[in-house]
Amino acid sequence: MTAGDFEYAWKRVLDPVIGSPMASLLYDIKGARAFHRGEAGREDVGVWAIDEHTLMVELEGPSGYFLQLLANLICYPLPRHVVEAHGEATSASPSSRSGRGSAEPWAEVGKMVTNGPFQLEAWQRGESMVLARNPRYHGRFRGNIQRVELSLRCEDWSAILDMYEADGLDVVHLLLPVVDPARQRHPGEYMSRPLLFTRYVGFYTSQPPFDDVRVRRAFALATDRETGLEVILRGYEGPATGGLVPPGMPGHFPGIGLAYDPEEAQQVLAEAGYPKGHGFPLMDLLLPQGWEALAEYLAAQWRENLGVEIRWETMEWAAFLNTLERDPPPMFVARWSADYPDPDNFLRASSVRPHTRWRNEAYDKLVEEARRLMDQGERMTLYRQADRLLMEEAAIVPLCYGRVRIFVKPWVKNLPIGPPGDWFWKDVIIEPH
Repeated sequence: MTAGDFEYAWKRVLDPVIGSPMASLLYDIKGARAFHRGEAGREDVGVWAIDEHTLMVELEGPSGYFLQLLANLICYPLPRHVVEAHGEATSASPSSRSGRGSAEPWAEVGKMVTNGPFQLEAWQRGESMVLARNPRYHGRFRGNIQRVELSLRCEDWSAILDMYEADGLDVVHLLLPVVDPARQRHPGEYMSRPLLFTRYVGFYTSQPPFDDVRVRRAFALATDRETGLEVILRGYEGPATGGLVPPGMPGHFPGIGLAYDPEEAQQVLAEAGYPKGHGFPLMDLLLPQGWEALAEYLAAQWRENLGVEIRWETMEWAAFLNTLERDPPPMFVARWSADYPDPDNFLRASSVRPHTRWRNEAYDKLVEEARRLMDQGERMTLYRQADRLLMEEAAIVPLCYGRVRIFVKPWVKNLPIGPPGDWFWKDVIIEPH
């Protein structure tokens, strides 16, 4: 691997022919935006391999989060000789938010080149993946794992739990329906760590009634995000009492959200012209499939505390995202997961403002100034002000913060799970059992 592999990879992501949905993450690089839009050439992008060991990057301006951005997989190097030898798919990207990857010919078994601790041995798309220890890996390898078998099919969670209890799985990530019985039977094998995402209610602020900040604040004040959500989520995700930036990330400030206050909620809604909900139109709430219990809870909260009726609908994930992009409903429940561990990704570069159509000049000024500062303390101060303003304006109502909840067999040691949800297998030890 050389510096040239990074230059090639970054410029490839920006190539409009590739159609990467994540290319905008690299717009801080000089000329990147123009190249991606077809207004400049590849040679105009400010990334050059000076020699095999030195990569020079020229930015459009100061970017206080740029080093954090380098942790994103979009900045990983690519083996140019393999990509060009086997060809590549276009208008898709392995870094797509869908998580499904793309059918890149150079990434197939037997063609993919890796410099990590494991290499791809087998892959049945959507079903399973097998990784084998890479004999050419030069980093420190403190574990004893020679082979990792990953099951990617997660439709029947009860069956997956049965496999775990029959020792067919060493580690398993379970979803809400089976977490409670698993915790009761295997309390000593349960692990929980923060994940860098926030689930929230978003309001379409360009049309009535949610163009009125008083209406949005009323809904926020009428939402019990601690006692009630704890019952619904049963600890699966942590109730959000702070802003949009989640715990585990610099720039998270607990307690800056609007506190649960039904009486004030009723008063604010009355000031907006809807005393006890009278005259308030029937509103639609859109959610991804699997969150029906949350929809029922929110509708009940707003009916009881505000006197308003909410009609809700769930959609398959891809259709849900497409609807948010093209025709956002009056209300929706979405989540934002970190692309890089910096509040800039949540407060400026996330989809929150595009989906809610919320605009605020003071907010824009804060996040733009923060992104250009090099002093991290000053940056966090500005991000706190911006996140607090977002809460006060109630363009969104954070509901809960992400957590990874897994069960690990007693013979699995040194399993480190990073806050973004990365799995680092190379240091894991499997003891005799």
